[in-house]
Amino acid sequence: MNILTTLKNSVLLIYIMNKIDFLNLDVRSLRTFLIVLEELSISKAAERLNVTQSAVSHTLSKLRIAMGDPLFVRSGRHISATERATALREPIQNVLDELKGLTDQRSFDPTTRELEYVIAANDFQRDLIFPNLLQNLDKDITIHTQFIASGLPAAKLLRQDRCQLLITPYPPDGPDIYQIRLFEDHLVCFYDDAMRNAPKNLEEFLTSDLIDIKFEDNKSTSTALNFSIKDQLKKAKVTVSNFNAVYLFLKNSEMLCVGVSLMSKLGYHGLQQSELPFKSPSIPMYLVWHRRNHSDPANLWLRNKIKDFVKENIKN
Repeated sequence: MNILTTLKNSVLLIYIMNKIDFLNLDVRSLRTFLIVLEELSISKAAERLNVTQSAVSHTLSKLRIAMGDPLFVRSGRHISATERATALREPIQNVLDELKGLTDQRSFDPTTRELEYVIAANDFQRDLIFPNLLQNLDKDITIHTQFIASGLPAAKLLRQDRCQLLITPYPPDGPDIYQIRLFEDHLVCFYDDAMRNAPKNLEEFLTSDLIDIKFEDNKSTSTALNFSIKDQLKKAKVTVSNFNAVYLFLKNSEMLCVGVSLMSKLGYHGLQQSELPFKSPSIPMYLVWHRRNHSDPANLWLRNKIKDFVKENIKN
């Protein structure tokens, strides 16, 4: 960004902030604004906020009056943000982060309030940790948890507050991003031992039909293999989008699937696993969160619950 652009944006921001009627704003309205700005869809914003589309439209009408700008305009079947709306993203997010920080030092008792979290993870991390973790929580705790696909997790997933926690082997980087390593696993072969034996060597592995797991970010289990053999791999016979789909395709077939060894905890009954007949890197798993949530008591409480569960139930 050059000096002229920076100066232009600074002047525009000062003008915008001077035009806003602050008395007509509230935290819920500002959060609605940010979600509509991110989704550029009234219906998708309403779904994320768990409210009706008319409620979102009513909030936007109030914001338009307060800010003296249309904020969003129709563009075919979609909506697009005005220049003023785009310029307000960062200052409004900063305001909400500052307001949230005012409550971070309060005493916290999870039994005295309803807790709500959005957690980004693929189905392996989700199913490995959270069903048992949530079932084992005190019955006096009311917790609402929404899980979304993590894909290739970009930092904006946390920066835009689309989730409060992220569990991934590929943590995004940034000065405002915090992470801890939860556990580390290694890759193995899964197969139906009623149909075939484990591959004894690299040649037998390379000639076998494979099931690959490809995620939204286009990464797959095969991309985690030793780099030196990737060019030798056959095209996967079956490609699925999640770990849960593997079992039904692998059972009663002669195919192989490469995955982390802890996949066996997800109910792969009747399947066997064996070590790969070649060296391949280990797979770490990280718990990641944004700076705005670092001192938040509710976020800290759940992070500690996750760490304790992993320590007691999942090997490192």
